[in-house]
Amino acid sequence: MRVRTEIVGIGQHPNETVVQIMTIDGPEQLVVDQQCVQQQSLDIGFPVGQHDEHYLIELPRETFRGAWRVWVDRSMIVMDGEF
Repeated sequence: MRVRTEIVGIGQHPNETVVQIMTIDGPEQLVVDQQCVQQQSLDIGFPVGQHDEHYLIELPRETFRGAWRVWVDRSMIVMDGEF
């Protein structure tokens, strides 16, 4: 599974990029390797929780605000092969 992202900047190293994920609490930004971002989405694995139309996902790196897990709307999730 993947979560939709938006590239918003560059990281400290040449191979890093800053992406933004829209969560139910607002945007979260994190630095990831450029190769992790494909077709404006980031690999997340299977959600660790679900409530109504929201998924609790675990991110590959910590966000700028210190979160590893965030709640996202179901529409932000892309199944593998759905691009």
